[in-house]
Amino acid sequence: MYTLRTKGVEPCVGHRAAETHTQLALVAAGLGVCVMPLLGRDPVPPGVVMVPVRQRVRRHVFVVWRADADRRPSIRAAVKALRMAGESVGSARPGGAVRSSEGVVRPSE
Repeated sequence: MYTLRTKGVEPCVGHRAAETHTQLALVAAGLGVCVMPLLGRDPVPPGVVMVPVRQRVRRHVFVVWRADADRRPSIRAAVKALRMAGESVGSARPGGAVRSSEGVVRPSE
């Protein structure tokens, strides 16, 4: 895997931001670069250039609900649909493992 460190370059981290809009504002101000998912990147400020990365980047998505809310059919249906979507994405990855609240789930189980 290619990283800056494998090429002998130590990145200088001057800012950290979790919010997409803040990351884009820092980039637009000329204060750095960021890795950003395709989802949620619009609008792109003037002067900011998006470049696709060659290597796939993985992200974790969590579903959170109140403990007593799972009595509602709509909550159960939404959680089930999200788990199924996660399993289908996981089956497309090498190894096909998906993490869930029950631990690692493989689509064939």
